[in-house]
Amino acid sequence: MNWLHNTAFIIGYYLKRAHWLSLDVVAGAMLTHTIAQRMPDGHGKVSWASTLLVGIAVFAIYVTDRLLDNRKSRKVDTQRHRFHAKHEPILLKILAGLGVVGLVCLFWLPKGMFTVGLTLAVLVVGYLVVVFRTTLTDGFQLFKEPIVALIYTAGVWWTALSASAETPWESKVFMGLFGLVAFQNLLLFSWFESFDMDEGYTLAIAWGTETVSKVLMWISIIVCAAATVVLITTTYRYCVRAAVTVAVMSLANDYLKRKSPSVLPNERYRWLGDGVFFFTLWLV
Repeated sequence: MNWLHNTAFIIGYYLKRAHWLSLDVVAGAMLTHTIAQRMPDGHGKVSWASTLLVGIAVFAIYVTDRLLDNRKSRKVDTQRHRFHAKHEPILLKILAGLGVVGLVCLFWLPKGMFTVGLTLAVLVVGYLVVVFRTTLTDGFQLFKEPIVALIYTAGVWWTALSASAETPWESKVFMGLFGLVAFQNLLLFSWFESFDMDEGYTLAIAWGTETVSKVLMWISIIVCAAATVVLITTTYRYCVRAAVTVAVMSLANDYLKRKSPSVLPNERYRWLGDGVFFFTLWLV
């Protein structure tokens, strides 16, 4: 059975490194962007160029963020940051190569997405500059989760909707619901991370455990209530499936908080939390 053990080790080895590179987050963003383009009937035209650009952008933001963290005077000491520091030369080459691919994709990008994408690019660069110049104890850390959730939602949903001549109300509602789930997910991660932080000031720390629990619960209630309204009132079966999916995603985030003792060791919450966005696979 050595071959089975070796195979499991190899799979685990590469999955862990893919997770450190946030490739699971990249895949989740691309899946969600595809769903946004398929709205409202599930037959919307999907732009391969914009989907690829979303993946490239998310990967570049996460990698750049960690490389900048490693250049600060007080570095963030995590496995993923050490991995990025060790492989910085090759990661910079990959980013440069993806930049070229992204420029080529612009020739196939729907016209409506170009302006939105350019605006988001400027905002992201500004965000990264501010993050690089602030410390873990800076007051800006309180706004990090909502800002990232807004950027993520705009990058995934706003770009998709900007390519359509008309935006159905269901798409607008789902943009808000997926944005809430993204914020819920980031707040959950922030809360888990607070247990291992020797210093720092985050939204989860500022609010405290009880408030975070209530916020996560209320987000789930709001998402489920709005999803139920969509489920009842929409005339599109695809939107019914999407409503069920986003509600389950939000409930899963809240469930992870309740199971914190079992998911906190070895950062299991990150694998499971990022995996929530793979619930959307059946909608693709």
